Amino acid sequence: MEPIEIGLWVSGGMVLLVVLGMRVAFAAGLAGLLGLIWIFWAKFGYDPERFGKALTIAVKTAGQVPHSKISTQTLSLIPTFILIGYLAYYAGLTRALFEAAKRWVGWLPGGLAVSTVFATAGFAAVSGASVATSAVFARIAIPEMLKIGYDKRFAAGVVAAGGTLASLIPPSAILVIYAIIVEQDVGKLLLAGFIPGAFSALVYGGLIVILALTLPNFGP
Repeated sequence: MEPIEIGLWVSGGMVLLVVLGMRVAFAAGLAGLLGLIWIFWAKFGYDPERFGKALTIAVKTAGQVPHSKISTQTLSLIPTFILIGYLAYYAGLTRALFEAAKRWVGWLPGGLAVSTVFATAGFAAVSGASVATSAVFARIAIPEMLKIGYDKRFAAGVVAAGGTLASLIPPSAILVIYAIIVEQDVGKLLLAGFIPGAFSALVYGGLIVILALTLPNFGP
């Protein structure tokens, strides 16, 4: 059996374990180890006497590969981005960013929601983390949107959608990890995410304006 076929079987097993309730990290780790054992044993022709050797090689490989992937200087960017995001939050820059966005685009239909999207895009440019961006603006923007009559689900959706911009707009932690995995230049990949991220923010803002005009029950 070819390694790619083994990979497909192991991936299917991982999905099954996740469906059965095992945590994703444990399911992925177990599936990866079993896949390595299977691949090396297949190279030995499934000889029962050489199973122990295949197991030993697989265990050593399973220990070396994660270490080689995480012991790279590039990953030091991620805690740096998180630190910058925390500093921006505790310095009050996130609320100031939200207030600035309100003054710029608050006059539009659905202006507060549009302001939220643009503010999340701005914060994404310093935090690099989607979850952190959504969490910060869930505290700041959702109460204000609910206060003036926005639909609760719509307000939550705006913040959640805005948070995804951090996956594209540099510095994106996801793009850093992806660049390491595919062995591409981190700087070029981060720059490549800027235009799609900015365009996505404009598209989100435009959709909010259209929804505010056509479905006024979502919000003013």
